[in-house]
Amino acid sequence: MTGTRPTPAPPAPDGPYTARLLPPGHFPQSSDVTGPGGPDLVWDDPRWLRFTARTDLHEVRCLEVLEGQRPVALATLLVTAEAGGLLFYDAPRLAGTPSPMAEPELLDPADRELWDRHTASLPEGRPDHYPSLALATFGNHHGVAHSPGRSPRQRTAVMAALPALLQRAATELGCRSTALLYVGEPDAEAMDAAAARAGYHATLLGAEAVHQLYADSTASADTADSADSADSADSEDAADRWESYVAGISSRRRRGLRKEVAEYERDGFRTVATTGPGAVDDTVVALQVAHRAKYGLPGGHDRVRRDFDALRQEIGESCVVLGAVREDRMLGFALYLRAGDSLFLRTVGFAPEAAGCYLALTYHETTRWALENGIRRIHYGLATYEAKFQRGCTLRPRWGWFAFHGPDADSYREVLALQSRSVERRLERVGSPATPVPSRLPSSSHPPHGAAR
Repeated sequence: MTGTRPTPAPPAPDGPYTARLLPPGHFPQSSDVTGPGGPDLVWDDPRWLRFTARTDLHEVRCLEVLEGQRPVALATLLVTAEAGGLLFYDAPRLAGTPSPMAEPELLDPADRELWDRHTASLPEGRPDHYPSLALATFGNHHGVAHSPGRSPRQRTAVMAALPALLQRAATELGCRSTALLYVGEPDAEAMDAAAARAGYHATLLGAEAVHQLYADSTASADTADSADSADSADSEDAADRWESYVAGISSRRRRGLRKEVAEYERDGFRTVATTGPGAVDDTVVALQVAHRAKYGLPGGHDRVRRDFDALRQEIGESCVVLGAVREDRMLGFALYLRAGDSLFLRTVGFAPEAAGCYLALTYHETTRWALENGIRRIHYGLATYEAKFQRGCTLRPRWGWFAFHGPDADSYREVLALQSRSVERRLERVGSPATPVPSRLPSSSHPPHGAAR
């Protein structure tokens, strides 16, 4: 294309790793891979990969990572042919589009002026950077699954090799921009150094909110206190767990919880839980369509129906729907996916007359059901950080790395730096600042995180 810089030669991969693109439509069996979180991470479940592949907005491919001749990991790749894919996985649009991952209103005036100037200079549709390739899976996760038995050090080494391997895949697929999305610790620091060498630029995309209901025995299995806490949680009667939980949180959170639950009940709502494929029924579809229309989100009835049909068919056994019911009518829902002892929020939907019950259903009623059903962690995804942090969630930073090679690549890099700064500012204001990856350490021209501005 005239005026477009030639794409640089793909960098050599770090370490003894190579990769190969699997043929279109080729996906692994459930026994082939397991993620770093083992059976408790839904986003690298092969069933979820098959669900992702059924989208009509992106082409889905698998990248198999090899150590010698031995497969050691599998990465999900999303190919976006032109502008119009899902925003949070469409790298050229994700860079510079105001959203929960870019909050220009939080920038200082000088930086806001830079943002406006650079985003205005990017051409509409951004044709120079399509097709675009992203390493990610729906669910705001990188979606890299590792072979069974790999040590943490081996998994980190694979993650560090991926920036160069992804560039080679992008060249093979004829893509003009690449991104590695939604990577957290412990992989982010290792990936950052490798990505910087390969020509990527780091951006803080946000933070995943996780509500830890009991001590995390996988993170602290060597401590007696953690083991005792887990045993106590298992032996406690399910009917008592909610009261024990309420008694154990801070008085401020307890007052807020009781107020929101009381309003929910006073308005005549009760919570009904349904599990399995049948949980995703016509009522859920209709509420989702109405909810998306209210907030101006894309997707009418046909698209929502396709999405929910695929969800039911591919991973329906893991579905949990908590419904806000009044007079035998479901007026709101929260749809979760269960993996082991974890819940992952997929989506919500509320009728206009039930909008006020969102907080009670999504946080408090969900926690009550989780405690009574052996759940230890609830993953709420990104955005709405204040509400989640105030209700007991830990915020875990998620990073992305982008490489653009078109004539406006410098503007993209500047926009990405400003975008990262805006999200860093958001998390600071919430009270949960993100530790920057090395390439995002502040320069002398910008004060360090937490300094007066």
